[in-house]
Amino acid sequence: MKKMNVRFTAALAAVMIAAGAPAVPAFAVQRDSVPGSAREQASSARAVRERDSQTMNSQYLLPDSDTYYITEADISWMDDNELMMARNEFYARRGRKFATKSIQDYFNRQGWYEGTIEPDAFTSEMFNRYEQANVDFIVTYEKKRKEIRQQKERKPVNGLADSNPTADRGDERYGEILSLYGDAVHEGWTEEEVEYAGVNRMVTGVSVPEELGYLYRDLDGDGNGELLIGPTDTQKYGEGAVFDIYRIDDDGIPVQVASSDEGCAYYVCEDNTIRREMTGDDGRWEIDYLDLNGGELVCKDMLVMDESKDTEEPWFVVENIGEMESGGLAIADGNDRMVDEEGFQADYEPISYEDASELRASYVGEALDYTAFK
Repeated sequence: MKKMNVRFTAALAAVMIAAGAPAVPAFAVQRDSVPGSAREQASSARAVRERDSQTMNSQYLLPDSDTYYITEADISWMDDNELMMARNEFYARRGRKFATKSIQDYFNRQGWYEGTIEPDAFTSEMFNRYEQANVDFIVTYEKKRKEIRQQKERKPVNGLADSNPTADRGDERYGEILSLYGDAVHEGWTEEEVEYAGVNRMVTGVSVPEELGYLYRDLDGDGNGELLIGPTDTQKYGEGAVFDIYRIDDDGIPVQVASSDEGCAYYVCEDNTIRREMTGDDGRWEIDYLDLNGGELVCKDMLVMDESKDTEEPWFVVENIGEMESGGLAIADGNDRMVDEEGFQADYEPISYEDASELRASYVGEALDYTAFK
């Protein structure tokens, strides 16, 4: 891991995704095969909710979601009621009526809705493969979110042990990094300025200092808190979104563990798993589930959606991933193998969308309690 001369280097780029891999996640998505990014969808849906109290809502919570597989980034900004409506939106778009009055009333207010099918007459065969997979994913996500809330009631804040004040309090050696980020958001640095100072370019998308924050969290269980810097607006970026993660190495130097950019996005999950979302320019996307171990990110699960391999069942998991590099979008070769930048190969195994949905929803981003740069 490259050490960081905080003031005069752009070493943040050392742990960014390999060049040429555009992004799919919430705050970096640029879907080539899907109209609109997840970030744009979240922004649009938020604007719709603000207008809904005064005018009839004629928009979708998940636009075009009958043409692609949604990710957690598309829905993590939603509250429980919005999740329920987003799930039922798939049925409403197919013309289903609803027995629950509040749900029926909601869709009656949508200019696009035409309810023609009685609830008992509706069948799942009326969905296409995207719609069915997305409904299943939201159902699983809702269950997992509920489980996490129940667990958090029994756990210390941020997953830190009460006997570990250092992880909660942080480390003064992060002070210069915090000072740089504070200056960047308060002074409105340009992309050239943040690059020169070694500050993440994502910061230039923050409109006011309060939208950027930091916290300390012991991600690897060694008793020392890693520094997380990220957005405070979960509606805009998704729960668990993080711009940068730093740790203190054995020499007492702050080093960067992960950095989000236009090519990938990182999220922290409730169990300290770090989720990374990426996509290729051919529309294939990959989600890696990483642990911080020995100062490095170690991939423990990898999920790939690749319609070029199978349009009906495009979901694959990658096995034997322990030796794979965790810094780049792996490529499937003609023999159903995944090959990373170092040439290491791992098995590329197909799975059903039900299993894919279960895996995706088993790592739910946690709403991080950032301290805002005020």
